[in-house]
Amino acid sequence: LFITIFTKVSKKILLPFLLTLFLFSCTKQNEMIITPSNNPFEVMPERFQQNILLEHFSDEAQSITVENSLFVDQLKSKYPSRLIVANFHQNDFLATSYSSFLGTSLGGLLSISKGAINRNIGKQTLAQEDGQVLLSPQNWEGAILQALQKPDAPLSISLETGTEANNMGFVKVYIAHKTSISPTARLVVYLLEDNIQPIFQNGNQLGFLHQNVFKNLLTDYEGDGIDLTGSSEKGLIHKSTFTNIDLNNYNVANLKVIAFVYENHADFKQKQILNSQEANFYGVHYWDVD
Repeated sequence: LFITIFTKVSKKILLPFLLTLFLFSCTKQNEMIITPSNNPFEVMPERFQQNILLEHFSDEAQSITVENSLFVDQLKSKYPSRLIVANFHQNDFLATSYSSFLGTSLGGLLSISKGAINRNIGKQTLAQEDGQVLLSPQNWEGAILQALQKPDAPLSISLETGTEANNMGFVKVYIAHKTSISPTARLVVYLLEDNIQPIFQNGNQLGFLHQNVFKNLLTDYEGDGIDLTGSSEKGLIHKSTFTNIDLNNYNVANLKVIAFVYENHADFKQKQILNSQEANFYGVHYWDVD
C-alpha cells in the first residue's frame, strides 16, 4: 500500500517538482552570432550532415522495454554517427513530467512501445501507421532510412561541454546555417544517462541496463526560441550557452548531451526536427564532416 501511494504521489507531485527544480538550476545565456575564426567551433562546416533523432518510450512494467533497448543498440551499430537516441520512461522510477508532455505533444501514447524518428510522420509503414508521428519499433528502421535519403540538412550543430571555475557544468551549442530557417525554429537540449541499473524491470535479462535515459532538459519544454532567419553565402554561426548546471544530480561518467533544432507548429505532425547532435559530457563534438 505504501509503495502504491508513494508512486501516485511521485507522479503527481515529486516528479514535476524535481524536474522544475533541475530546469531552474541552470542559467541560460542569450544566443549570439559569432564571427568565424580559427576556433574549430567557429569554422563554417563545408556541408551539413543529416543526423537522425529517435525519441522512444519505456516502462519497467513491460518486457518490451528490454527488447526495444536491444533493438536500439542494433540500430545504433548499424547507423553509427548518424543515429542519436533519447529514451523516455513513464510509470517507473525514471519517469519525468517531460516524458508525459512529449508523448502528448507528439499525438498521444496509445502504447508505451512507440518512438518518433525526427518527429516525421510515418510513410509506407507496417500496421497502418502512415500519418502518425509515434511509430511502432517495426517501422523505426524504415523511417530512419527515409530520413537518411536527405544527404544534407539545413543546419549543423556542434557541442562543447565541461565545468566552470565554480565546478558547475556548462553546455555550449553552436548552430551553423547558410539559408534562412523558419522563425518558429526552437532549440532543445537534453541531458541523458547510460548504464542505469533497473529496479523492477519485467523481462529483465542478466546484465541489462537502461541506456540513453532522459534525465533533464536545459531549455523550456517546447525549446528556446532561436533566430535563424538570417542568410549568408558564407554562413552564419549562432552560439547558445547554458551554465551553472549542478552535476551532483547526475552520474557524470555516463552523462550525455543531445541538442536539436526543430520547427514548432500548432499541428504536432509538422514539428519536424531539422538536425541534432550528441556528445558525452566533458567531451566535444565538432561539425560533422563525414
